[in-house]
Amino acid sequence: MFARDQVAGQLRRRIECGELTAESALPPERELAEALGVSRMTLRGAIEQLANEGLLVRQPNRRTRVAGDKISRSVAFMSFSEEMQTRGWRPHSQIRQMTAAVADVSVAAQLALEVGAKVIYLERLRFADDEPLALERLYLPYARFALLLALDLASQSLYSIIEQELGVRPVLAEESVEAVLLSAEEAGIFSLPVGSPALLTRRVTYDDQGQVIEAATSLYRGDRYRMTLVRRR
Repeated sequence: MFARDQVAGQLRRRIECGELTAESALPPERELAEALGVSRMTLRGAIEQLANEGLLVRQPNRRTRVAGDKISRSVAFMSFSEEMQTRGWRPHSQIRQMTAAVADVSVAAQLALEVGAKVIYLERLRFADDEPLALERLYLPYARFALLLALDLASQSLYSIIEQELGVRPVLAEESVEAVLLSAEEAGIFSLPVGSPALLTRRVTYDDQGQVIEAATSLYRGDRYRMTLVRRR
């Protein structure tokens, strides 16, 4: 009887050598357990281990599949739409919420506004082709960007709109990144298991006059994203 780690190692090698290809579904559990000569319980433990490593993706009521190639998110300052277009994918968004709101202490501090100032709140689920990749929540100063409430942001780049329609050019972003686990609500949005790995970024963006444009948080699927950093000494 093989231990869980040994079974995980066998599956990992099959993925790395291309025998199990990206996005392909694993064979049915009983069939795979018999082929590997292990119990279904041991197999489930190995699959869970590889899912935690981001090599496999488990989805409710669907067969476990091999994770797709990860998108390397570089330090270059690009919008989500620009990033997807450079890869030949069609970016679009599902607008979950877009409304005028009031800045609390945290939002006001990030946008350099007074507490209680009017802001725009935008929440979008970002897609590449038909795959949801990121959940974005952002705030913008209402006084400067009220026009956005009347525009279609589902199929257009926010940065392109504010540059072309308002003459505001994003040039600098301060961003932090941390590893997190998806909550039940977030996992449901991406159709992934609760506790799946994700990357959470927090960003404040400035224009070419040094004024704050937006304060945003973005949640990226950990099975589809990696961060790429280039450092020079």
